[in-house]
Amino acid sequence: MLICEALNSIVIVHTFLRYAILKVLKLKSEVLFMKKMKVNPDFIPCLPVLGDEMLGGFPFNWHITKATAWIKENGDQVELSKVQVGPPGPGADSAKLDEDFLPQADLMKPIIMVRMRPEFFRLIDGNHRVAKARRMGVAELPAYYLTQEQHRQFFTSEDMDKRYVEYWNGKLKDFRKDNGRWGVVGEVGV
Repeated sequence: MLICEALNSIVIVHTFLRYAILKVLKLKSEVLFMKKMKVNPDFIPCLPVLGDEMLGGFPFNWHITKATAWIKENGDQVELSKVQVGPPGPGADSAKLDEDFLPQADLMKPIIMVRMRPEFFRLIDGNHRVAKARRMGVAELPAYYLTQEQHRQFFTSEDMDKRYVEYWNGKLKDFRKDNGRWGVVGEVGV
């Protein structure tokens, strides 16, 4: 019986390690094929209109209302997957959450993640859904993943495209220089 349990544990650990190694290799190969970006000389920012949802945070701001509408119209071009929800704890959720809105957060509506750096995605829409899921013990949520090229069209000021291209190209160079040693293993967590 002990031998069977030990063998079962070895198989589980081997499967997990194999999965983790494959994720690292996938990330590294994905990043190796990522290209430097160029500034869009025709970039037109998404200007806010009263009532639109925006996400602001230096140095980048997104027009969430327009991003959501674009995803709805171009669903075949957007990756729909899952995001892992981390455990509750101090500082896990934004201090700016509207606690009164939390019960209304729809956990079936996908959150929106954007590829900020070659190895990193950022949550731009769904903080209330994540907080609600975390408090309810929900392990994962549906998520739309926008590429580095897709999400930049939703920046809200003229200089953001240029700043993002410089940021992206610098991170891509660092990642390649370091041979991907600081890559993230596993699924994206929020």
